[in-house]
Amino acid sequence: MSRLLSLIFFVLSLGMLAGCGPIYNTEYAYVPPKSNMGKMCIAQCTQGKNMCEQMCQMQNDNCRMQARMEAREEYREYRHDRREEGKRIRRNVSDFDQGGRCDRPCGCEPQFNSCYSACGGQVLERQVCVAFCDKQ
Repeated sequence: MSRLLSLIFFVLSLGMLAGCGPIYNTEYAYVPPKSNMGKMCIAQCTQGKNMCEQMCQMQNDNCRMQARMEAREEYREYRHDRREEGKRIRRNVSDFDQGGRCDRPCGCEPQFNSCYSACGGQVLERQVCVAFCDKQ
C-alpha cells in the first residue's frame, strides 16, 4: 500500500514540475495576396471569422445566463432547506453560480488561417513565451 502511495506522490510531483515550465502563445502575422481577387477573398474570410466570434460570444452569454438562472434556483432550494432545518443561511447566490465554465475559447482562428491561405495570403506563425519564461 505504501508503495502505491509513493508512486502516486511521485507521479503527481512530476506533473506539478512539468506544469511550471514556460507557457507559449501562438501569434500570427498575415501577408495579404497581391491580387485584388485574393484581397476580396480575404474580406470574406474576415466576415466568416467575425460571424464565428459573434456566434461564440452569444453561446457564451447564453451559457452564463443559464448558469445564473440555475444558481438562483439552487440558492432558493438551499435557503428553503436551511430554514426548514433551523440553520443559518451562510451562502449567497454567487456561491452557486457556475458561469465560469461558460468562458470557452471560440476556436475561429484555424478556420480563418486556412481561408486566408486558400485566398493566396501567407500566414506566418510564431511561438511567444508569455509566462515562466525564465524556466527554459
